[in-house]
Amino acid sequence: MYNRPVLFDKSPTIVEEFTIESNRRKIAVLFDRSGKEQAGAIQVHPECTSIATYEVRDIEQEDVIRQFIVKQTMGTQFYIAASWDIAVKLFDLCTLEGLSESEIQTYVTSGKKRSMYCMKCYNTSEIPFTSPVQCCCGAHLEVGPYYSKIRKGYIGYPFVPVEQQQKVGGLVI
Repeated sequence: MYNRPVLFDKSPTIVEEFTIESNRRKIAVLFDRSGKEQAGAIQVHPECTSIATYEVRDIEQEDVIRQFIVKQTMGTQFYIAASWDIAVKLFDLCTLEGLSESEIQTYVTSGKKRSMYCMKCYNTSEIPFTSPVQCCCGAHLEVGPYYSKIRKGYIGYPFVPVEQQQKVGGLVI
């Protein structure tokens, strides 16, 4: 079973600075207002022979964005420069159209967000970058290092906090 790549806070496609790959002459840049400066830096790079850019003003116009992605020729390197929520949506649209992680570099202009999948209530929720956390179901969870592409979140393992543990006959319950 194939699981499409997912953009998450430690995704290999997230970069601090775009690197132009020498074996790619065609480039497509998707950016929002916050990523305009990073997109402009690519446009002036001497390695590029063909650059297509698209400024995303309304992320709800998925059909238009998909048309831009589909129009690009095979072997095009994609660059996304946007705020976290827009970058996640653009990355998702790119992978829906068949792009792999190696064909995409993502520069996030705002703070990243982190999701967790609760093993108690089976819901995914946004969490802080600290561990442990408490789920909306009330469960105390230790956030594991594994990110599930299927569940779209880090796995949260329930535990009973020390202050709530009770000793009965020498056993901790």
